[in-house]
Amino acid sequence: MSVEAAVYDILSSASGVTSLVGGARSPRIYPLAIPQGKSMPAVVFQQVSSIDEVTCDGHSEPRDDRFQVSCWADDPDGARALAEAVRAAMAAASGSHGSVTVRFCSFDGERDQIETPPENETLERYGKSQDWIVIYET
Repeated sequence: MSVEAAVYDILSSASGVTSLVGGARSPRIYPLAIPQGKSMPAVVFQQVSSIDEVTCDGHSEPRDDRFQVSCWADDPDGARALAEAVRAAMAAASGSHGSVTVRFCSFDGERDQIETPPENETLERYGKSQDWIVIYET
């Protein structure tokens, strides 16, 4: 399992998140972007950077990667509620997620966003974007 799959597992296993994004069977949690035509609210995550120390013996563990997790909704209150659920899920994420062991996730900031989806220029989406440092071993 990749660290990206572990982040998906963290988010899709959290009932606070899935209750807002379509349930545990088919949550609206996507890597990189929301597919065209999908409804709100939704979560998008992406790896922003990775620090990979290589020694003579190979890669050192643990590793730490920065992820951006964006929470999107039709209104600011919905985005804020989803961001609170994501923050709780990520903060409690230590443990095994497939072959990845997450030591801990460190919150590293949050900001507001607004977006006009390309499929509907009159519609606006509201978002809260969070940065997380994920410390893990494979």
